[in-house]
Amino acid sequence: MSYIGIDLGGTSVKGGVVSAGKVAQKELMPVRQGGSQEEIFSDIVALIAGLWSPEVKGIGFAVPALIHFDAGAMYGVTNIPQLNHFPIQKKLEEKFQVPVRLQNDANCFALGEKYFGSAQGYKNVVGLTTGTGAGAGVIVNNQIYNGANCGAGEFGMIPYKDKTFEIYCSGQFFTSVYNRSGEELAVQARRGQALAIEAFEAYGQHLGHLINLIGYAYDPEIIVLGGSVSSSFPLYERGMRSVMQNYCFDCETPVKVCPSVTQDISIFGAVSLFSE
Repeated sequence: MSYIGIDLGGTSVKGGVVSAGKVAQKELMPVRQGGSQEEIFSDIVALIAGLWSPEVKGIGFAVPALIHFDAGAMYGVTNIPQLNHFPIQKKLEEKFQVPVRLQNDANCFALGEKYFGSAQGYKNVVGLTTGTGAGAGVIVNNQIYNGANCGAGEFGMIPYKDKTFEIYCSGQFFTSVYNRSGEELAVQARRGQALAIEAFEAYGQHLGHLINLIGYAYDPEIIVLGGSVSSSFPLYERGMRSVMQNYCFDCETPVKVCPSVTQDISIFGAVSLFSE
């Protein structure tokens, strides 16, 4: 039995076939930014067709947007507004004659970690993405928590200091404060440059405050960090844990915090929609 997982990004669509717990085949296709709704949908269909086989039993779709589950549509899609309110679930089901499930990409990340990654065996999980933005998928008692508007887990939108947590806990922190990308500073920090080391120490402290807030709100067993900044975890872990020591609950089993180490987690996350 196989499932196809699709990850819709801002500039590309990635897809893969998951069978027996492994990604058996992958495809990547750029999104036609100026394309019409019909053209973009046609590209997505072509990508899925390239992965298709009679063994496929369903298609999971991770999108960087909110979901209208009754309509099977997404909204709030910033980079591909042509797909806003398009009934993509129904259209894909008509095309391929298998069940299609939609979900926010951060929620899919959390589900992917629970069923295929570092959060296996845990009932209460937060998958926190720290890339161009900061958002999370929240799993409570083995169930993804969407909220009333599929907006649960948008911790980056919470006010913090003079701005929001997203400014301080995503890649935006490095460009806005140090005028350099996180990738550039990571290279410099590994070479021992003091300013770059300081940048990641400060970033870790801000992230530690966000993790404490998440702990007070949801009391998870594990928080898995994803997104581009998580690849620099060793550079900011000390600053993060220095703030986490101030967490007020004296827990017998404190929350575990670790970076994602699972390859193709976006594909696994989309397929995990069929594990719920």
